[in-house]
Amino acid sequence: MYSLDINFLNDRPDYKPVTAAKSSARRSSGGAKDQLPLIGAGLFALGLNAAVMGAWWWATSQNSSLATEQANIEQELARLSTQANAIKAINAETDKVTAEYKALAGVFDQIKPWSAMLQDLSARTPAGLQIAKIEQIDPSPAPVAAAPPPPAATPAASPGASPSPGASPSPASPTPVAAPIPVAPPQAAKVQISGIASTFAQVNDFMLLVQRSPFFLNTDTKLVAATLKSNPTQLQVRNPNAAAAELPKLRPVVEYKIETTLSPTGASELLPELRSKQADGLAIRIETLQEKGVLEPEKTEVKKP
Repeated sequence: MYSLDINFLNDRPDYKPVTAAKSSARRSSGGAKDQLPLIGAGLFALGLNAAVMGAWWWATSQNSSLATEQANIEQELARLSTQANAIKAINAETDKVTAEYKALAGVFDQIKPWSAMLQDLSARTPAGLQIAKIEQIDPSPAPVAAAPPPPAATPAASPGASPSPGASPSPASPTPVAAPIPVAPPQAAKVQISGIASTFAQVNDFMLLVQRSPFFLNTDTKLVAATLKSNPTQLQVRNPNAAAAELPKLRPVVEYKIETTLSPTGASELLPELRSKQADGLAIRIETLQEKGVLEPEKTEVKKP
């Protein structure tokens, strides 16, 4: 027959403490090993947070440094812009004064003394031709061009408006300067020479000689009129008591009118002609202006007589 053996050893009190100690030790060692990943993850998170905080602190310090450097650069730019505007104003004033000096020198350069022109005409007048009248006709003044409207000024900031903390001071804008009015070139005056000559050939020769004068414009020199008329010369008998005799009949004369224009050639280009015609006053003024650099000497071939 089968027998039933029951082992009551585990029920004894002296065996239970050892088993419980072993189980508790096993549980404690197993719990420490399970906490190692959590500790590693915590240390990694702490290191990552420290790296992020360090990067944020470095970026903040760099931004502050760059903002300070930008403010300094903007201040320097505003100072340089103000100096540039001042230099532009000085250059504009210098150009204005230079233009005034050149305009004044141009007035002297456009002067042609009548004494020199009369001597030139006298030297070119052929024998038998007389100049009765020389008339200068000034050109009609050119219409004055309307001045362009001034440019609109930049609106300034209102005194009560407060600038933003990060805004940089804007440089002062220069005062707008109105554009100069274009000036039309001056027109040369016309000259009419009238008188009498013995023949038409003399009038033709005189006109050709006037065309070769450096004081007149050859392309505008033309014969306006040439008419054969009776001689205006009146003959008188010296002895009034003598019997009236038949006076000789004088040959008719040619009454002419020649029109020309003053040459645009400046006096600085006619210095040899002025010297030869004894116009020393104007020649000395022109040479003085050339020595001072106000008037530049021009090398232009002058028509030879």
